[in-house]
Amino acid sequence: MHQVVEAADALDDKDFLAVVRAVVERRPRLSVLLSVVDTAAASLDPTRVEDADADTITDAEEVELPDTVVEVDEIIDVPVVLATDPRIPEPDYTEGGVPTFDRVREKIEGRFGTSIGSSELAHESPAGKSVDEQWDERQKAAKAKLEEIRRSMGK
Repeated sequence: MHQVVEAADALDDKDFLAVVRAVVERRPRLSVLLSVVDTAAASLDPTRVEDADADTITDAEEVELPDTVVEVDEIIDVPVVLATDPRIPEPDYTEGGVPTFDRVREKIEGRFGTSIGSSELAHESPAGKSVDEQWDERQKAAKAKLEEIRRSMGK
């Protein structure tokens, strides 16, 4: 981290803002910072003129294009719109990210159904059946022992 700060310190303001802009463009949650970087870049570069009507920034100087670009007769001027990562709430959640009553109910019913199903499956599995059989054998043995004790006492 320290090396990054030292490298950023070595840059002039225009290059530093270009680096910050490149990093912030990949992080939609920092879109507010992007507008601050654009404003700072406009104040540093006297050749940039801000168009108040279109809310766009245009270059006052002429830019030389590479040879691979095909020239056209008409240039279409389209304002740049920054993506602001519109959050689409998940189904059954409010705009604030809170689950709705239906979502909570479905989750509880799902967990309840899973618990009932798992206990039924446990009794139907070979291990579950053997446990049930062992329980039944112990109950029979207990009743037989109780009858034997009663007989020995004379009842």
